[in-house]
Amino acid sequence: MTWNQFWVEMLNALIPLLALAVTIAIGMLAEWLRRKAGQVQQEVIRESFLAAIFELERVANDAISATNQILVEKLKEAAADGKLTKEEAEAAMRMAVEYLQTHLTPGALQILQAAYGPI
Repeated sequence: MTWNQFWVEMLNALIPLLALAVTIAIGMLAEWLRRKAGQVQQEVIRESFLAAIFELERVANDAISATNQILVEKLKEAAADGKLTKEEAEAAMRMAVEYLQTHLTPGALQILQAAYGPI
């Protein structure tokens, strides 16, 4: 086994751990947002916030899964040099954000932006 193959295998092992860490962070953020939404007095608005937060969490986790799958494929393609460039890592982040923005329903996106600012 060459060093390049070793690093490719190491990255293949670490990407799922990174995806897990991001998934946990998304869950923690969603929980914090739910607590904040719980402070809203008007039931209809509170329920709208909670529904939008639920959708945000679901779509964010889907985005992480999709990005993870594509990163693994990119690593397999990059096995010749064993490196994921800074540009490829930035592209993966942009892809996850684009996935999130394009898969949230317009209503959920509007509610979240009204409550918490631009997403």
